[in-house]
Amino acid sequence: KTSLTAPISGTVTSLNASLGQAVGTAPIITLATLDQLQLRIYIEETDLALLKVDQRVVVTFDAYPDQPVNGQVTRLEPALQTVDGTPVVVAWATLENPDEINLLSGMAAEVEIIAGEARGTLLVPVQALRELAPGSYAVFLVLPDGQLKLTPVTVGLKDYANAEILSALKAGDVVSTGTVETK
Repeated sequence: KTSLTAPISGTVTSLNASLGQAVGTAPIITLATLDQLQLRIYIEETDLALLKVDQRVVVTFDAYPDQPVNGQVTRLEPALQTVDGTPVVVAWATLENPDEINLLSGMAAEVEIIAGEARGTLLVPVQALRELAPGSYAVFLVLPDGQLKLTPVTVGLKDYANAEILSALKAGDVVSTGTVETK
């Protein structure tokens, strides 16, 4: 004949007791506020230097693979956690327009954190880059007669596939990736 009063308004998401059962100090009820969903993200420790509050995220839930949801990193926890024996950084994100799809607490998702973004820029495949010294790059520019000219370039953002070129090339230039023989 005991009443429990929740300190927040929310939805019961888990109940680990039944009527008349004696309980100890272990949690028996889990409440969630489903109107302000937050996404917990685990990030490899090695990526910490790239992670910042307010970065944009694109979330694809396993249940909705064709409906990515935009969001934003809202906080980083101050201590590492261990997941499957690997140290990870825990980040939290809020989602924009989460009502567009039916989200449930505990859903699995793939999260892309946008660490840098460039629009309307000149890109070359990373295979085309030749590192002259740490942080200094060049490409082999294919001249109209088919000859190759080593051309130093300034590289901006870079991912696993492409590199942003900030100087020395223009749209329409042809560069060699070194993977196909040129004539």
